[in-house]
Amino acid sequence: MIARAKYRLQQLDYKGAITAELPISSGEIESAYRYVIQQRLKRSGSWWSVENAWATLALRVLRANQDWQSYWLDLTHTAA
Repeated sequence: MIARAKYRLQQLDYKGAITAELPISSGEIESAYRYVIQQRLKRSGSWWSVENAWATLALRVLRANQDWQSYWLDLTHTAA
């Protein structure tokens, strides 16, 4: 995961994020990481393939960002 991060440096717009009053590497971000990612993947006795872990995390991020309904509606419309 660290190796992927170095390729996304151009996506980091700290000045824009500060102007928009978004949190940057703060306690809010760390808390969200523990809640969204660790709570699901670090359950006792669980194990994951890399592919399934990414898919599960993508769905959890959708739900945490309150995009759950729109994702499934878009998927339904695309399939129809």
